Amino acid sequence: MENNQSSEQENVPFFQMIMDDFMLLLFLGVTIYAIFYLLWGVMELSNLPSIPESLKQSLLK
Repeated sequence: MENNQSSEQENVPFFQMIMDDFMLLLFLGVTIYAIFYLLWGVMELSNLPSIPESLKQSLLK
């Protein structure tokens, strides 16, 4: 009977192991959110138009 219980514990599916670990889910949720937010910010910055040369010169003086 003890062998039957140990074989049941060894056959836990991979996704069930992930779903059972709430700290891993918390970490993944925060990390994925942060990565997408950073990528969104970089995309927004890359779409900004460049500063006109006359404005650059007036700001530097």
